[in-house]
Amino acid sequence: MKLQIKQHSDDYQAARSNPQSQLIDPFIKQGFCIQPKAVAEEKIDFFLDQLHAELIRDKPRLFSTFWSGPDKKEFLPAKAEYLSLPEAKILDVHYHLPSSHSLIFSPAIMEFLWDIFGEAPVAFQSLYFEYGSAQGAHNDTAFVYVDPPSCFAASWIALEDIKPNTGELFYYPGSHKHEQVFANGGKKFDPFDEHASHYSQILEALLEEAGMAKKTFLPHKADTLFWASDLVHGGSPHTNNLSRRSLVTHYHPRSAVTPYAREKKIRPQPTETGGWVISAT
Repeated sequence: MKLQIKQHSDDYQAARSNPQSQLIDPFIKQGFCIQPKAVAEEKIDFFLDQLHAELIRDKPRLFSTFWSGPDKKEFLPAKAEYLSLPEAKILDVHYHLPSSHSLIFSPAIMEFLWDIFGEAPVAFQSLYFEYGSAQGAHNDTAFVYVDPPSCFAASWIALEDIKPNTGELFYYPGSHKHEQVFANGGKKFDPFDEHASHYSQILEALLEEAGMAKKTFLPHKADTLFWASDLVHGGSPHTNNLSRRSLVTHYHPRSAVTPYAREKKIRPQPTETGGWVISAT
């Protein structure tokens, strides 16, 4: 596998003629922006109570993924004991737990998403983390697909104060303006490529050669970071036993579509917040 980085134009422009959010300019220029206290803390507490109640249900609605060995990734009904395993995450709480809607579609988040999309946002994937993932550097367009290509953005909501050495989020400001291309000319990650296991290391080396500096995110509870689809990010090493509760959500505009929605002929569902939700699980 070979990667190259080439300059390309901005993926996002302010869709409204008069955007309300002051976050638009840094988002376009740097590929990320931060909104302090983007959600209500009491809504976070209620969501976490509901989530952990789900983990002890006889018939859980939620599923999780994690690594149970070096080459064995599991996909199983979510249980509390799985949450500390490598890269453990609970999938699509945005679809199965309505209490998440007041977080991912809070007024501040909705305002920002309307400004970048110019239309109602659809949450099409979400990932809940109890602990830091320590996931290697990547950008979402290598793994997440939307039509039109790259027509999505993400939010990362801190569900508690994040402490150092808990696998905190890292990112490379400005990396969204450099396109990652594999040896076959495409952007889609190929897990069967003989060099696939070095993907993150190659990507970080290229970014450093291009003069990109890594930053880490140590937010307070309810702070939210938005990133563009091509921003390179990942999880720092987790060197203590503290949690790093967070919720990541991917959104696309109402006019876009994911391959799974087209193939399965499923449609987004409206929520009471004005946002829409859809899921492959």
